[in-house]
Amino acid sequence: MTAIFTCPCTPTRTYQDCCGRYHTGQLASTPQTLMRARYSAFVKGDIHFIQLTTLPTQHSALDLKAITQWSNNSQWLGLEVLSEALEADQRHAWVKFIAHWQDELGTHQHHENSLFIKPAEQWYFYDPNIPLRAERNAPCPCGSTRKFKKCCAPYL
Repeated sequence: MTAIFTCPCTPTRTYQDCCGRYHTGQLASTPQTLMRARYSAFVKGDIHFIQLTTLPTQHSALDLKAITQWSNNSQWLGLEVLSEALEADQRHAWVKFIAHWQDELGTHQHHENSLFIKPAEQWYFYDPNIPLRAERNAPCPCGSTRKFKKCCAPYL
Protein backbone atom coordinates (compact mmCIF):
# COMPACT_ATOMS: atom_id res chain seq x y z
CA MET A 1 0.00 0.00 0.00
CA THR A 2 1.10 3.53 -0.76
CA ALA A 3 1.83 5.94 2.11
CA ILE A 4 -0.17 9.15 1.71
CA PHE A 5 -0.49 12.25 3.88
CA THR A 6 -3.27 14.27 2.28
CA CYS A 7 -6.54 12.52 1.69
CA PRO A 8 -7.14 11.51 -1.94
CA CYS A 9 -10.87 12.20 -1.66
CA THR A 10 -10.42 15.69 -0.18
CA PRO A 11 -6.85 17.01 -0.60
CA THR A 12 -7.46 19.86 1.86
CA ARG A 13 -7.75 17.30 4.70
CA THR A 14 -5.19 14.93 6.13
CA TYR A 15 -5.59 11.26 5.32
CA GLN A 16 -5.74 10.30 9.01
CA ASP A 17 -8.49 12.83 9.78
CA CYS A 18 -10.50 11.86 6.71
CA CYS A 19 -10.49 8.37 5.15
CA GLY A 20 -7.68 6.89 7.24
CA ARG A 21 -10.00 6.32 10.20
CA TYR A 22 -12.37 4.26 8.03
CA HIS A 23 -9.50 2.21 6.63
CA THR A 24 -8.53 1.30 10.20
CA GLY A 25 -11.98 0.16 11.30
CA GLN A 26 -14.33 3.06 12.01
CA LEU A 27 -17.66 2.58 10.22
CA ALA A 28 -18.68 5.20 7.68
CA SER A 29 -21.77 7.04 8.88
CA THR A 30 -23.05 7.95 5.41
CA PRO A 31 -22.95 6.39 1.94
CA GLN A 32 -20.96 9.37 0.63
CA THR A 33 -18.35 8.91 3.36
CA LEU A 34 -18.04 5.23 2.44
CA MET A 35 -17.78 6.05 -1.27
CA ARG A 36 -15.00 8.58 -0.53
CA ALA A 37 -13.17 6.02 1.63
CA ARG A 38 -13.47 3.44 -1.16
CA TYR A 39 -11.97 5.90 -3.66
CA SER A 40 -9.09 6.56 -1.26
CA ALA A 41 -8.63 2.80 -0.85
CA PHE A 42 -8.23 2.47 -4.63
CA VAL A 43 -5.58 5.21 -4.49
CA LYS A 44 -3.75 3.44 -1.65
CA GLY A 45 -4.10 -0.03 -3.12
CA ASP A 46 -6.10 -1.17 -0.07
CA ILE A 47 -8.08 -3.89 -1.86
CA HIS A 48 -8.97 -5.54 1.44
CA PHE A 49 -11.02 -2.44 2.34
CA ILE A 50 -12.69 -2.52 -1.08
CA GLN A 51 -13.69 -6.13 -0.45
CA LEU A 52 -14.87 -5.54 3.13
CA THR A 53 -17.10 -2.63 2.11
CA THR A 54 -18.75 -4.46 -0.77
CA LEU A 55 -22.03 -6.18 0.10
CA PRO A 56 -20.94 -9.43 1.84
CA THR A 57 -23.03 -11.71 -0.39
CA GLN A 58 -20.98 -10.42 -3.34
CA HIS A 59 -17.51 -11.08 -1.87
CA SER A 60 -16.96 -14.48 -3.46
CA ALA A 61 -17.71 -13.12 -6.94
CA LEU A 62 -15.36 -10.12 -6.76
CA ASP A 63 -12.44 -10.26 -9.20
CA LEU A 64 -9.81 -9.16 -6.69
CA LYS A 65 -6.98 -9.67 -9.19
CA ALA A 66 -8.60 -7.25 -11.68
CA ILE A 67 -9.41 -4.76 -8.92
CA THR A 68 -5.81 -4.87 -7.68
CA GLN A 69 -4.49 -4.44 -11.21
CA TRP A 70 -6.71 -1.41 -11.88
CA SER A 71 -5.77 0.15 -8.54
CA ASN A 72 -2.03 -0.39 -8.98
CA ASN A 73 -1.81 0.52 -12.68
CA SER A 74 -3.68 3.80 -12.35
CA GLN A 75 -2.60 7.25 -11.31
CA TRP A 76 -5.63 8.58 -9.46
CA LEU A 77 -6.29 12.23 -10.32
CA GLY A 78 -9.29 13.20 -8.23
CA LEU A 79 -12.85 12.66 -7.17
CA GLU A 80 -15.97 14.75 -7.72
CA VAL A 81 -19.07 13.93 -5.68
CA LEU A 82 -22.10 15.18 -7.59
CA SER A 83 -24.97 14.11 -5.32
CA GLU A 84 -26.15 11.81 -2.55
CA ALA A 85 -29.74 10.63 -2.19
CA LEU A 86 -30.98 8.64 0.79
CA GLU A 87 -34.12 6.60 0.16
CA ALA A 88 -37.11 6.90 2.49
CA ASP A 89 -36.31 3.54 4.13
CA GLN A 90 -32.95 5.00 5.32
CA ARG A 91 -31.25 1.74 4.25
CA HIS A 92 -30.69 2.35 0.54
CA ALA A 93 -28.88 5.33 -0.96
CA TRP A 94 -27.34 6.57 -4.18
CA VAL A 95 -24.08 8.47 -4.59
CA LYS A 96 -23.34 10.01 -7.97
CA PHE A 97 -19.66 10.75 -8.61
CA ILE A 98 -16.87 11.06 -11.15
CA ALA A 99 -13.49 9.44 -10.50
CA HIS A 100 -10.55 10.65 -12.60
CA TRP A 101 -7.48 8.54 -13.36
CA GLN A 102 -4.71 8.07 -15.85
CA ASP A 103 -3.11 4.89 -17.12
CA GLU A 104 -0.98 3.83 -20.10
CA LEU A 105 -3.97 4.43 -22.40
CA GLY A 106 -4.53 8.02 -21.31
CA THR A 107 -6.74 10.03 -19.00
CA HIS A 108 -10.17 8.69 -18.04
CA GLN A 109 -13.31 9.57 -16.13
CA HIS A 110 -15.60 7.05 -14.49
CA HIS A 111 -19.15 8.40 -14.00
CA GLU A 112 -21.28 6.32 -11.68
CA ASN A 113 -24.47 6.49 -9.65
CA SER A 114 -23.67 3.86 -7.02
CA LEU A 115 -26.15 2.04 -4.84
CA PHE A 116 -25.29 1.65 -1.16
CA ILE A 117 -27.19 -0.71 1.13
CA LYS A 118 -27.36 -0.74 4.94
CA PRO A 119 -28.80 -4.12 6.00
CA ALA A 120 -27.98 -3.51 9.68
CA GLU A 121 -25.49 -1.06 11.22
CA GLN A 122 -23.02 -0.73 8.33
CA TRP A 123 -23.23 0.73 4.83
CA TYR A 124 -22.02 -1.43 1.93
CA PHE A 125 -21.40 -0.78 -1.75
CA TYR A 126 -23.55 -2.83 -4.12
CA ASP A 127 -21.44 -3.94 -7.09
CA PRO A 128 -23.73 -3.78 -10.15
CA ASN A 129 -21.51 -6.31 -11.95
CA ILE A 130 -22.60 -8.97 -9.45
CA PRO A 131 -26.40 -8.99 -9.41
CA LEU A 132 -28.34 -10.04 -6.33
CA ARG A 133 -30.61 -12.90 -7.24
CA ALA A 134 -33.48 -14.09 -5.10
CA GLU A 135 -37.09 -15.12 -5.35
CA ARG A 136 -39.51 -12.31 -4.53
CA ASN A 137 -40.60 -13.89 -1.23
CA ALA A 138 -37.15 -15.18 -0.23
CA PRO A 139 -35.07 -13.43 2.42
CA CYS A 140 -33.13 -10.55 0.90
CA PRO A 141 -29.57 -11.58 0.01
CA CYS A 142 -28.29 -8.24 1.33
CA GLY A 143 -28.48 -9.71 4.82
CA SER A 144 -31.43 -7.74 6.16
CA THR A 145 -34.28 -9.59 7.84
CA ARG A 146 -36.76 -8.44 5.18
CA LYS A 147 -38.07 -10.23 2.10
CA PHE A 148 -36.25 -9.46 -1.15
CA LYS A 149 -39.35 -7.90 -2.74
CA LYS A 150 -39.66 -5.43 0.18
CA CYS A 151 -35.95 -4.71 0.55
CA CYS A 152 -33.51 -4.50 -2.36
CA ALA A 153 -35.62 -5.65 -5.31
CA PRO A 154 -37.13 -2.19 -5.99
CA TYR A 155 -33.64 -0.65 -6.29
CA LEU A 156 -32.10 -3.21 -8.63
